[in-house]
Amino acid sequence: MKLEFTDMCFGCGKKNECGLMLNISFSSGKARSEVIFKEVHQGWRGIVHGGVISAAIDEVMAYAIGSISRSVGVTAELTVRFKKPVKVGEEYELAAEVIEFNRRKAVVKGWIKKGNVTHAEGKGIYVLLKEVNI
Repeated sequence: MKLEFTDMCFGCGKKNECGLMLNISFSSGKARSEVIFKEVHQGWRGIVHGGVISAAIDEVMAYAIGSISRSVGVTAELTVRFKKPVKVGEEYELAAEVIEFNRRKAVVKGWIKKGNVTHAEGKGIYVLLKEVNI
């Protein structure tokens, strides 16, 4: 199997107008980005849909894996805990850190914050793929 990245990725693709278009910095098992969610990302009026929040956390966690390996991790399990509403049109910080890594899988934690307040936090288990065109 060979994977190629696309500009239409919901998380980081720059041509996906409904996507998050995240600019993610990553190194040493960590990743971070800023995000301002748009109206197309809402569930209840003015509140970001939980699935979109989960996708954002998942994306930054995947980049944390990429910072320590040329492998890509595909999500095998994702748990997200929603603590406070995330609002459309406001800036938030996304961040993630690899907490376990071996040649077959990675365990990563991630979160979305505004200032010192955590709005959602997640934990993911990722299966590492061998053949990737990065």
